[in-house]
Amino acid sequence: MDEAPGGRWVKGIGEGTVMPVVLYLLAVGTFAIGTDAFIFAGLLPEVSSDLGIEVETAGQLVTVFSFAYAVLAPISASITSSWPRKRIITLALLTFIAGNVVSALSGSFEVMVLGRIIAAAGASSFTPHAIAIASENAPEGRRGTALSIVVGGLTVATALGVPIGTFVGSTLGWRATLWLVVVLGVFALLAPLLLGEVKAPARHTLRERLAPLRSGIVALVLATTFLALVSEHLVYTYISAVFDEATGGNGKTLSVLLLIFGIGAVIGNAIAGPAVDRWGNKSVLFIALAVMAADLLLLPLTTHTLPAAVVAVLVWGIASWMYLVPQQHRLLELSTASGPFTVSLNSSALYLGIAVGGALGGATLSLVGPVWLGVVGGLVGVLAVASGWLSYRVERTPNTVTA
Repeated sequence: MDEAPGGRWVKGIGEGTVMPVVLYLLAVGTFAIGTDAFIFAGLLPEVSSDLGIEVETAGQLVTVFSFAYAVLAPISASITSSWPRKRIITLALLTFIAGNVVSALSGSFEVMVLGRIIAAAGASSFTPHAIAIASENAPEGRRGTALSIVVGGLTVATALGVPIGTFVGSTLGWRATLWLVVVLGVFALLAPLLLGEVKAPARHTLRERLAPLRSGIVALVLATTFLALVSEHLVYTYISAVFDEATGGNGKTLSVLLLIFGIGAVIGNAIAGPAVDRWGNKSVLFIALAVMAADLLLLPLTTHTLPAAVVAVLVWGIASWMYLVPQQHRLLELSTASGPFTVSLNSSALYLGIAVGGALGGATLSLVGPVWLGVVGGLVGVLAVASGWLSYRVERTPNTVTA
């Protein structure tokens, strides 16, 4: 038996005890959050029609959620730094559920925005603590497996949650998708009920959490993550408009296209780790970013027929999930002493990029139409490549200080 600190987890993963059950329930929570974060990309036509708003306005629901997540994540971490993790994830899930109930019952865009902010507040607190519980309380030698289970919920959300949610929304209405997310959140509440008392997180101030930003290299790496996510979600948020001709405006066909993207994401995530081990962070990062930028720049040529759209979306999905692994790996190498803080900042940069991408995409859609979304996204992708190149250039400069 492997006794975990301060809890009832008394056996290792896979031995039929409460521990693997809790891990999979935490994964249900991350799956619900991942689905909730990206599902509106597939529901914009239904939401805009129901609320009587433009598609680009409905797209700002993605922006609001992501921006709130990015801003609230470090703040909530500081406020709850002395709380037991069990209490944190319970309150986080309840907040997330409440936000989605508000959104599902809303009759106006303004109430929807409020619901998205509440849901993001819960999500931004739950995810890092769920990952920490898996990492810190799994038996020695099983932590990698524990992490892969919990983080896997986010990957599966991209591969299955978003297309399934889009299919449900196009069949039963977009509110049904949010109620499905609520049910998943309630189910995930079993995790803290089964979880023994685990050690509380170490206390750190907001200033300590932001300290890695003092490193020029770390700031550039985070800027690369930010620009890459802006590039991607400038287009992804409005994927229904971009491929409207290819899908014939059919929500079920769009859900298939989103499933193809999700399959690409799983492939990209699966090959990124071994590729980094073999060729290093730099090669994998630049290949992924360059392929994604090129794919987006050529996107206007692929939006007229479904077969061309499938190929473009598959390549896009693979590339977009390949650059995250080398980025996280490099940040941990650069900031060994403040690694958890740096990875947390990378998560904030990621969600801030999604927010800005949604806002810029909405402006582009309003000004010049959906055909130019891919081109603008691709140009931002070129900036991400330039930012990544500059970060390696600075790293080679003598006397460079890292966090």
